[in-house]
Amino acid sequence: MLAQLALTSLLAAVPLVHATPDVTAKLLPSEDCSSYPGYDAASNTAGPWTIQLVSSDNIAIEGFSDTSVYSISYNPSTDRKPSLRWGFITFPTRNDIAKNPLKCEGGVLKGWVPTDLTDAGAPTSYQWTPLVFSIYPYDAPLMWKVDGDTPQIFEHYVDGVKQDGVFLGAYNTTTSWGLNYESPDVGSSGQDYYYARLLGPNSADPVTGAPLGANETTAFIKISA
Repeated sequence: MLAQLALTSLLAAVPLVHATPDVTAKLLPSEDCSSYPGYDAASNTAGPWTIQLVSSDNIAIEGFSDTSVYSISYNPSTDRKPSLRWGFITFPTRNDIAKNPLKCEGGVLKGWVPTDLTDAGAPTSYQWTPLVFSIYPYDAPLMWKVDGDTPQIFEHYVDGVKQDGVFLGAYNTTTSWGLNYESPDVGSSGQDYYYARLLGPNSADPVTGAPLGANETTAFIKISA
C-alpha cells in the first residue's frame, strides 16, 4: 500500500505533457455573488464548492481539487503555543484526501480554513475566511490572514465558443496558474503538494525574467459546482 501511494505521488510530481489551450477570458461581475455557481439571491451567497485543476500541462493532476497549507510561527522563549501566520490554497498529489470548500458571501470569496493552532500545533478554529491574492505578482497564491488583491471570476471562450464553467483569476485579464511541486517538509501538511500561483502581469521571475520556474506547469482553476 505504501509503495502504491509513493508511486502515485511520484507520477503526480512528474509533468506529463498536455498543453493548456489558448482561451479568451471574459471577466464576470463580482460586486455580489450572482456570477458564481449556485447563487442564492435571498442570502447573497453561492456555494460551497471546491475548485478544480483543468486543462493542466500535468495530466497526472487533471481534475484534482483544492487543499491548503499554512505557515507556523513559534518562538519557544516568548510564545505559549504556536500560531498560524497565514495560509494558502494548494493542490494535492493524491485526490483522495480532505478538501477545503470555498464559497462566495456578499461578493467575497471565502474558504473553510483553520485560523488558529492548538497547543500541540494542530489546526483549529475553522471559519469561513476571506481569500485574497498575495500583493507580490511574481508570487501570488490564493491566501488568507493577509492583505491582498481581490479574486475575480471569468468565462472562457475558444474560437468564440463559450466553454463550460466559471474560472478563477484576477487583474481583469488572467486565469492561468502556475503549479510547482513541493515536498512534504515544505509547509504544514506533512504531505507533498502543488503550490499554485496566479500568472499574469509581472508574474515572471523578477531576477531572471523567466515566465515559469523550473518544472513549473500551468493549468486553469475551475469552480467545481
